[in-house]
Amino acid sequence: PIDYKTNRFPFCIVWQPFPPLTWILPMIGHTGICDSHGVVYDFQGPYCVIEDCMMLGRATRYIPLDPDQIGASSGSNVAERWKAWDACIKQGCDDYREKVHCLLYPNCNHHVAHCLNCLEYNGSKRYGMFQIWWMVMVHSHYCGLRGFFISIGPFLLVVAGVVAAIVATRVRDGG
Repeated sequence: PIDYKTNRFPFCIVWQPFPPLTWILPMIGHTGICDSHGVVYDFQGPYCVIEDCMMLGRATRYIPLDPDQIGASSGSNVAERWKAWDACIKQGCDDYREKVHCLLYPNCNHHVAHCLNCLEYNGSKRYGMFQIWWMVMVHSHYCGLRGFFISIGPFLLVVAGVVAAIVATRVRDGG
């Protein structure tokens, strides 16, 4: 089962804000992908995929995935599908342990997309950064109120500050 407190998200994509970028553009963040036990794997730097320790702390959003939707050498029973899932996550991580990390390409979103392509998730091998971004923005769940406020709170404060500055300027100028 999903457990926010221990950062365990079986068969999920996870997301966390990337300060200060997320404070201005709330759709920008850091992603990881989880194995069948909920252990998070994320591409954190050159040749570096870390297991069970996300780059910026605990996940604040997650997208549950369906292990029955993998096409990559999955068997007919649950144990075989879970084993295939874990093997594909491992393969994707091993591939990215040979890549240099860049803010634009390749980055954590590309790593997650590559893992989904290894899985042939939903019959597709065409996942990319923008599909991952869309999934996070549209289909993710917050990890409770804490996850919501950590994800969106700083952005809302920035917006409130900008609005307050505009209002104060207009009041001062009499307009």
